[in-house]
Amino acid sequence: MNFSHLRTFVAVAELRHFAHAASACNVSQPAVSHQIAQLEQEVGAKLLNRTARRVSLTVAGEVMLEESLRILAAVDRARERMHGVASGAVGRIRLGASATPGLYLVPRLLAVYRTAHPTFDLQFEIGGLDEICARVARNDLDMAIIGGLPTTHELRAKPLCRDELVAVQAPTTRVPAKTRRRAELENVCWIAREEGSAARRELDAWFHRHRLKPARLMIFNGPDAVKRAAIAGLGIAIVSKMTVDEELKARRLTEVDVRLPLPVRDIHVVDHPQKHHGAACSAMLALLARTFPLPHGAPQKAAKGHVA
Repeated sequence: MNFSHLRTFVAVAELRHFAHAASACNVSQPAVSHQIAQLEQEVGAKLLNRTARRVSLTVAGEVMLEESLRILAAVDRARERMHGVASGAVGRIRLGASATPGLYLVPRLLAVYRTAHPTFDLQFEIGGLDEICARVARNDLDMAIIGGLPTTHELRAKPLCRDELVAVQAPTTRVPAKTRRRAELENVCWIAREEGSAARRELDAWFHRHRLKPARLMIFNGPDAVKRAAIAGLGIAIVSKMTVDEELKARRLTEVDVRLPLPVRDIHVVDHPQKHHGAACSAMLALLARTFPLPHGAPQKAAKGHVA
């Protein structure tokens, strides 16, 4: 089976467009059509439904896409390992992170890593939790540092540190520093992250757990936007303490005692259990182990699913 044909098929299947796939694969559109036809003939099944305006996967195409991704990931891993054998070191790491650790925890780690390993190719991206976990599962990223747990059971997760969450507001906000009644919590304006983020899932689960039905909810994308909204006096936010340490010390924000247990989560490093780590990835794992040593006897989590 021709690997280039598989890559072309994956491009068409993901982009749902022959011309776009041709551009992505740097070949002509007729060449894409020819490769797909050859692949369909080889596997003995129609993989794509084609109309004038739309490309969709058949049932066989869906199965083929899943297997093609596995095959190509295995090929990429094989090439990476062979490069490591030939050169003595695999000098590349593709690291991802969800928003909170990506903005407030990882950058200083990257500075230490870059100083210790200046010749390694270091690639870093911040994205939504679902996106980052999916890319690690597809081997588009070697590993990721995320808040909470991965959203797919394909990945293994190791805890690095506890991510303490706090409720904060601007000092000028007219909410008692110690709220005493459920009605007070339901009537204030809550500042929340966007749908699909781990922080939003945790906040919604916290509301549900304590049977709170907030009357007002303001949505902002990313931890920085939530923090700025709280500083502006728009309401209360439950955030990672690492994102507001400076603001709390400078008294631009103040903690709010909501008289209820706040959500609890850890920061994890996640990767694929079948992933071979070359020298660059192994160096990052070693740095994480030195920076975040586990307490004596602490369990190594093999986590599944995301934080409730």
